[in-house]
Amino acid sequence: MTVLSLNDVTKNFGETEIIRGVSLAIEKGEKHAIIGPNGAGKSTLFHLISGLYNVTSGSIRFKDQEIQNKQPYEINRLGVARSFQVTNIFARMNVFENVRCALLWSSGYKYSFWHLLGRQKELNEKTMHVLEQIGLQKKALFPAGELAYAHQRALELGIAIASGAEIIMLDEPVAGMSHSEAEGAVELIRRITEGKTLIMVEHDMNIVFDVADKISVLVYGKVIASDRPENIRANAQVQESYLGEVVTSA
Repeated sequence: MTVLSLNDVTKNFGETEIIRGVSLAIEKGEKHAIIGPNGAGKSTLFHLISGLYNVTSGSIRFKDQEIQNKQPYEINRLGVARSFQVTNIFARMNVFENVRCALLWSSGYKYSFWHLLGRQKELNEKTMHVLEQIGLQKKALFPAGELAYAHQRALELGIAIASGAEIIMLDEPVAGMSHSEAEGAVELIRRITEGKTLIMVEHDMNIVFDVADKISVLVYGKVIASDRPENIRANAQVQESYLGEVVTSA
């Protein structure tokens, strides 16, 4: 079952064409990596899917409805959550409060002004469950902005899954981490996205080929290949355009 599809999507900034007719089909439960050189348009593509940017032309469908040009919160409530290259959390709130905020809409609270959150037992239990999943239960009352970088990235992933999203989009999830931190982050991503659809932008090819079921290669705003990892590894055009010796020596 195709859960997310892009059909001839383009994005222009003035006269500059950044995304040049991208078409993709991502299946339910698939672990899909989008790779390519710097400036290829990977983050722009994420912004288009998540609603941060409007498309210039083309369509994006989440299951049975078009989502291009919807507001980011609308897309999130449909079931698509994402992280950013730069950590995006509520730095002045504690870890528990960050996750609880993400749970409010999916737990049915919506625009409720008469619930005292501290008294909502089920909501608070759900929050602790998410914190246990991401290994931050012991830091529940810790200010989010004072967490170590790897823990902030874990918290951001917890916020994404707390929304109840079917699709988790991660933009360079291990960027800036040490080798050991990256290993821990990959294991967390595997565990937390089990049964969900994962779309990931990542430059570490070892992680990409280890995690992804399918890889799409974006070069100058166009997808030049989209296939299983072993076929991408052997693709001469991909090697010439991007992977080169990184793949042949991996």
